[in-house]
Amino acid sequence: MDKTSLQILDRLILDVGGTGDAGKHSKTSHGLLTEHLRAARSSLLGAMPGEYRSGLREAKESAACIADKTTQVDIKRRLQELIGD
Repeated sequence: MDKTSLQILDRLILDVGGTGDAGKHSKTSHGLLTEHLRAARSSLLGAMPGEYRSGLREAKESAACIADKTTQVDIKRRLQELIGD
């Protein structure tokens, strides 16, 4: 497991409004995005690289729910960096 990727993913979860607690569901308008990020995190911890990348790609698609375009672009860029690693 890549500790840096885990830290980046945890930061993304917090930035989109998640609690960082994988056992809780997000109560924000970005719930689906948060769920994809949490699934990717679980896959990373479980050493499942295919599922991890899939979760990141789904999160990137779900980032369209972010109304602020600057934030949306930033989140998508950070996700693409993780996908590319």
